[in-house]
Amino acid sequence: MIRLAKREDTKQIVPLIVQAIEDIVFMLTGTSSYEKAIPILEYYVQSEQNRLSYNNCLVKETEGKVVGLIIAYHSSELSVLDREMLEIISRNLNLQNVQVDREADDEDFYIDTLSVHPDYQGKGIGTELLNGLLSYAKDKGVTRVSLNVDQDKPSVRRLYEKVGFKYEKVRYIMKHPYDYLVFPINKKIFQTKVV
Repeated sequence: MIRLAKREDTKQIVPLIVQAIEDIVFMLTGTSSYEKAIPILEYYVQSEQNRLSYNNCLVKETEGKVVGLIIAYHSSELSVLDREMLEIISRNLNLQNVQVDREADDEDFYIDTLSVHPDYQGKGIGTELLNGLLSYAKDKGVTRVSLNVDQDKPSVRRLYEKVGFKYEKVRYIMKHPYDYLVFPINKKIFQTKVV
């Protein structure tokens, strides 16, 4: 079942985020070790207004266990969603006016993170989560969904293209090139519904 995440899912959500974003976790927390980063990520997930908040997360639940997640939000909301995170990064790095790279165009509903537990990969859960998110976005009146895919991961890009995402441009995040893929939402009917 694909459903909206709950605060109580935090301990299962955070390892999936770490799996997906790897070393970016240090940039988002202003730390240099997973031991220090994990509690901050848990705080972000439990927060009401944060890009990694449970409010922006759909999960795939199987037998009471969160086995996959997708995090997405409207890019135009990032100034609010990132406020708390930027304060924490600034404090941890002892720097002022910390900024993060712009990952999406303002008009886009942006998929930040997609992750499936290793024991459940290869079973169509990533596609199910994508379709669930697209259905959810359509219900919210969204007309365009975007994401970045690492140019070093062509198999991941194929997953997105299989669902219907199309290449638009190259975007640099932390000086690394990513392919910016876009899915225009129209009258397409999605099979996966969010509960």
